[in-house]
Amino acid sequence: MCAPWLGPDEVRKLRRKEAPQAWTVSDLPLLDAARQRLGDPETARRALRHRAAVDAERRRMADVIDNVLAADDDGEGAVTMLRGRDLQDSLIDETALPSGDPDLLAGPFAHIVVDEAQELTDAEWQMLLLRCPSRSFTIVGDRAQARHGFTESWQERLERAGLDRIDLATLSINYRTPEEIMAAAEPVIRAELPDANVPTSIRSGNVPVEHGSVADLTTILDTWLAAHDEGTACVIGTGAETFHATPRVRSLTPELSKGLEFDLVVLVDPEEFGEGIEGAVDRYVAMTRATRQLVILTS
Repeated sequence: MCAPWLGPDEVRKLRRKEAPQAWTVSDLPLLDAARQRLGDPETARRALRHRAAVDAERRRMADVIDNVLAADDDGEGAVTMLRGRDLQDSLIDETALPSGDPDLLAGPFAHIVVDEAQELTDAEWQMLLLRCPSRSFTIVGDRAQARHGFTESWQERLERAGLDRIDLATLSINYRTPEEIMAAAEPVIRAELPDANVPTSIRSGNVPVEHGSVADLTTILDTWLAAHDEGTACVIGTGAETFHATPRVRSLTPELSKGLEFDLVVLVDPEEFGEGIEGAVDRYVAMTRATRQLVILTS
């Protein structure tokens, strides 16, 4: 309806096969932009509820005052001041009356901290800028972990988003991932993003990256659990059926593993994570979740 120039094949590409009418994360900034322009109907409903509560309290207070005056013998003196509207209103604490829950995410905020900033779209940046008039941000992000590509520099990206007076600090030391694992992960991301900032590992784990068959998954996990009384492991694959999680062994997709870390990471068929930049990023992210040991299994 909004793009009549699109042909049938182009329209089919835009339609989702599953739950085509369900909201998505990408819809959120568009809904927010519409609300900013049209107003939030819930705000008006909250105001109506609050006014109704104030009116009810005013009627209740008027009844109380009438009863006090009726009990006054001569109807004169300070008690008659209660008939004044200003004094009656001062007896009503509007802040204590129900007005509905405020929108705690509406802002404004003096400062905003943004993590995984490499994933934000232009529309999502506008949501944040709208809520932070001071333009005061702490932004953390890794171009090498941008699933949909990140060809600009951070300076260019943030300026295009609407920020200025930018101070950049680059992470150069990797405290989490042993150098043996980073040596295997670095070529994976550089194949798609040659100028990726890959920090240098500060430590060696003295445990080489292992390769094996998917058929060995259970044996590998049982052996590791028997040898380690503490710690957590994670099996990372594209299907939920990869592994049934236990208290010490998680089972995640590459996308959901971002930002987490585990003592042992087992990758299941990483070549099936996808092609191009998205597949490379998912493999790189999954490999670098390991703090001690990485095992790569293929079918």
